[in-house]
Amino acid sequence: MNLRLKFTLSVSILLLVVIFFVSYTIFSAQKNFLTLQFEEDRDRSFKVFFHSCEEALKVQEDDQINSIIESIVSIHKPAIVYAAYISRKKNVFTSRDDKNIGSAFTPRLRNIYSPRTERYESLTGENVCEYASPILIGDKYLGTLIVGFSQNYMDSLVQQGISLISGQIKTVAFMALIIGILGANFMAWQLSKPMRLLAQAAKKIGEGDMNVNVDVKRSDEIGVLAKTFNEMIVKVKETDELKDGFVSSVSHELRSPLAAIDGYCDLLMEGVEKNYSPLQQLKGLKIVKDATIRLTNFINNILDLAKMKAGKFEIKAGPVFVDEIIREIALLFESLAVTQNKKLSFNLPNAMPPIYGDNEKIKQVITNLVSNAFKFTKEGDRITLSGMISPSYGNEFVELWVADTGVGLSKHDTEKVFEKFYQVKEGEFKKPKGTGLGLSIVYEIVKLHRGRIWAESELGSGTTFKFVLPIRS
Repeated sequence: MNLRLKFTLSVSILLLVVIFFVSYTIFSAQKNFLTLQFEEDRDRSFKVFFHSCEEALKVQEDDQINSIIESIVSIHKPAIVYAAYISRKKNVFTSRDDKNIGSAFTPRLRNIYSPRTERYESLTGENVCEYASPILIGDKYLGTLIVGFSQNYMDSLVQQGISLISGQIKTVAFMALIIGILGANFMAWQLSKPMRLLAQAAKKIGEGDMNVNVDVKRSDEIGVLAKTFNEMIVKVKETDELKDGFVSSVSHELRSPLAAIDGYCDLLMEGVEKNYSPLQQLKGLKIVKDATIRLTNFINNILDLAKMKAGKFEIKAGPVFVDEIIREIALLFESLAVTQNKKLSFNLPNAMPPIYGDNEKIKQVITNLVSNAFKFTKEGDRITLSGMISPSYGNEFVELWVADTGVGLSKHDTEKVFEKFYQVKEGEFKKPKGTGLGLSIVYEIVKLHRGRIWAESELGSGTTFKFVLPIRS
């Protein structure tokens, strides 16, 4: 059963229950209203009869009483079964609506001295609601007025009214149900169409087709879902491209040192046979050693990233003197700066407080940033390492800068440079440098130290990487 049919059936069943409940409520309310209305009409009628008899007795017109009693039944048949007046002298003036009325209702004709209303089943099998009330002039008892109303007739009138209302309720309920089902079906179509498009797009992605787009122009939650889905597709596509680039870079990073190791191992083996000079053999060993270190660093980066993702990257915290680390790294890269004809300098205050963190990991962060600066600078460019009490975060934080005057980053690159596998292109026609892991690892290390890192750059104007670290744990 598809989503459209499920939604239509669910809404239709719910609508049917609601219509039934509302219809039953209206039906019951109307029945009670009609019953109350007829009972009030009956009460009013008896009061009119009573006052008419009372006025006739005040002027002592017994014949008029007889006339009133006869007219009560004749005019209001079949609503009234009988009417009678019993005087204090036992004179009875009564009217019957058939020949058997006397024998059927004569036992009901008696004097009473207080008003009463009574329902009973007569000898003829008819349900009667009898009103009886004494007629008094001052304290003088003149007689009793008795009127028997047919309860069966009133019930039949109520039933007629209910039947008419029931027909109208059924018609309206049927129309409401049909409109509701059509509306539910339309809404289900409106909901299922974008969901179907999303499902088709997801299936294409599962099959490896990343060139899909869900064309749903809505402002509700489904529209937001479609927009998010499209954004996800773009990110998945970018990630897929980044991973392809990462695999390509990994292949290069592995192939180059392995090729060097293999080649120079062959050279060294040949040198044993041909008695190469120690200087030549030492040069080959150094190259093998450098290639091995390069491979080791690369594999360590991958392992570090895997540990970070698994939450198993350990921080061995203790006092870290950042100024000493900066001086050490500047000395380490000094020969490379001379070789590449670049200016490397550092700018530190006279006294910098130690921070609480992992000495080796902080050194790794700064080393990666300086190494990255060397990749994206040319001859004559300048690389500067700086440290200070953070002007933005206050005295509880140390802020470190690695600034260069190299090619710079675009706004797009600045926002994505810390993402895994992302590689910055030096120029439009040049391949990316590195594997896209270095800055990701830097970001994670700074984050684990409860710090923050960001990049400030413009194309052609160099780049500055800044990060802040807390002084205390």
